[in-house]
Amino acid sequence: MQKFYFDIRDIFRAPRLALSGKKLYVQTSGFVVGYLGFLLFSYIAHLSSGMTLSEVWQNYGLFPLYDFYFDGFFPWLIFIIGCLFFISVLFVFNAAVGKITYEQLKGDDFYSSKDSCKFMKKNWKAVLLSPLSILALVIILVICGIVIGLIAKIPYIGELGLGFFYGIPIFVVALFTVYTIFIFVISLLLTPSIVATTKEDVFETLIQLFSSIWSQPWRYFIYTGISAVLAKLGAFILGYFCYRGVQLVNWSAGFLMKDKLSDIIDGALGYLTLPPSILSFFTNIFPGVQFAYIIPEAEWGIDLNWSQGIAALLIGITFILIIFVVISYALTTFTIGQTLTYIVIRKKKDDESLLERKTEEEEEEETRVEDEDLKTHEGEELREKPKPDTQ
Repeated sequence: MQKFYFDIRDIFRAPRLALSGKKLYVQTSGFVVGYLGFLLFSYIAHLSSGMTLSEVWQNYGLFPLYDFYFDGFFPWLIFIIGCLFFISVLFVFNAAVGKITYEQLKGDDFYSSKDSCKFMKKNWKAVLLSPLSILALVIILVICGIVIGLIAKIPYIGELGLGFFYGIPIFVVALFTVYTIFIFVISLLLTPSIVATTKEDVFETLIQLFSSIWSQPWRYFIYTGISAVLAKLGAFILGYFCYRGVQLVNWSAGFLMKDKLSDIIDGALGYLTLPPSILSFFTNIFPGVQFAYIIPEAEWGIDLNWSQGIAALLIGITFILIIFVVISYALTTFTIGQTLTYIVIRKKKDDESLLERKTEEEEEEETRVEDEDLKTHEGEELREKPKPDTQ
């Protein structure tokens, strides 16, 4: 087990713990799966809105992230389903990263990505249903407010009732609703870490969400802010090294390929149709600070033969995967920061070290060993038992 301080010093471990091939593989896999689902639903939404496939590809390419012109209710519904799919997949894989981190902190460096997938299959409901339960509660409370408005429209009685009950309970319930909305936003960040470290069900996860923010609000927000800054800084540094690595490949290979390589790279850059605001966010160290590396733009009108076109496509996909890895490193750092934050908060509010709690896998292993010992002991007793005299 790694030494844990249970204070702010632990949060600064997040970038180092995130720099792991196993965690980056899990996080990037989740990001790619979620994004492919979003991409599919987005294309279906645009097609159902009357656009042709060639028009969608020409306008958006692989990144339909802006300028949504959907005609009708169903295209918007399909697009929203795609967004929810992406968020849901990301949530579940965040929990898997948190689980790997938790096992590593407990001393199990051999907890594999396959084990984390098994954990996801068992606990995905708690990860997704916990925020949805809070959202459902908010919707119910808002509907209650609408019903109160309808009742208040009744002449005389409704108006007097609204005035009499406006303070208690109407205002009190409204205040609780605002707090619940606040907890819902936080649940989008903290729920995967709670499930990863405690394997709790939906009800217990909700209790931990409310109690953690109620008892340790300042610690949570300070630690979360630090995690966000570390995630942004780490992504910038990793992105910079990836950028220089691509430059090195192009420089060394360009000695012999010369203009042919330049044309292929320009063709590959044509697949990076990310909005400039997103690219500038990750290539700049911090928003508002002019310290960045610049990804070159593609030069249009380049004529490539069939083999060069395929090479440009493959390199373009590679560029996209590199960008996804950089983004995933930021997500991994932030997720690990949330996991460390919850471990500290749980220690502060309940005086319980989650790092000393036995996980489900450890309990199952102990049960299996005990069963094997019991069978072995019973077998030895049977062998040692004297046979009856038949004479």
